[in-house]
Amino acid sequence: MTAPGYHPAAMAPPQPPMSFPRAMQRTPFAKLVLVEFRKLSGTLSDRILLIVGPLVVIGANVLLFLSLDSASSMASASDQITPTFYLLRIGHVIIHAALIKLIAGEWQHRAAQPTLLAQPSRGRYFLAQATVVFLLWMFCAILQTVLTLTLSPVAAANSGVVYLLSYRIGWVIGVCFLGSLLTMLVALTVAMLVPNAAGALAIYFATVPAMLTISGLAPKVFAWFDPSTPAASLATLSAIDGPVPSIVSLLVWIGLLGFAGYRVSRRDLA
Repeated sequence: MTAPGYHPAAMAPPQPPMSFPRAMQRTPFAKLVLVEFRKLSGTLSDRILLIVGPLVVIGANVLLFLSLDSASSMASASDQITPTFYLLRIGHVIIHAALIKLIAGEWQHRAAQPTLLAQPSRGRYFLAQATVVFLLWMFCAILQTVLTLTLSPVAAANSGVVYLLSYRIGWVIGVCFLGSLLTMLVALTVAMLVPNAAGALAIYFATVPAMLTISGLAPKVFAWFDPSTPAASLATLSAIDGPVPSIVSLLVWIGLLGFAGYRVSRRDLA
């Protein structure tokens, strides 16, 4: 016989709650990066931009370098690097458009919600997107470096001058990588500040020619705010000698990028 009020279930030890390994498991960072790459090429328009973008870069380089056939346009090392500097400013805009669609479109279409529901850490989410941006920058910089080192000797030969960049390979690489980074910085800042893909693209495609126009009309004034000033200074093409304009320009754009990052970190998902 059992004592009054005794129930076996009441005396049994508590059972551990059911565990859900997949829900408890942390999403691998490599998977987060892969998800961001899939978003980068998620739609037909994204894939078109990613295919057309490099073709535009190649076509613009071929067209500009092979059109240089006068000795005066290729006489010095700075003359021979000048086409690269301007190609970095305008030739990569289609690739940047794909980046803008990825970042601005995340918040317009609430595509960030599934990622942050799977892993709530915004830090890891931003780091995954930063990895995609870094790899895209490396691709653009390497592509421009290869095209410059391939086409500039042909342009020098067509102009009948001595090719000087072969003695400054490191300098050419530095200009390509720094210039590519700075122009991508503009696209990244616009995309983070404007949570609408169409609006961000419109602003970016208006900003690039506007900056080129202002830098041509008032080079010594705009050099203090031009994001490409550090690359121009490295290429010995800056309108103002000395490092101060480059430092001011970097501080301005790093400040804008930091402000944009703060806005994104505080942005509501709902």
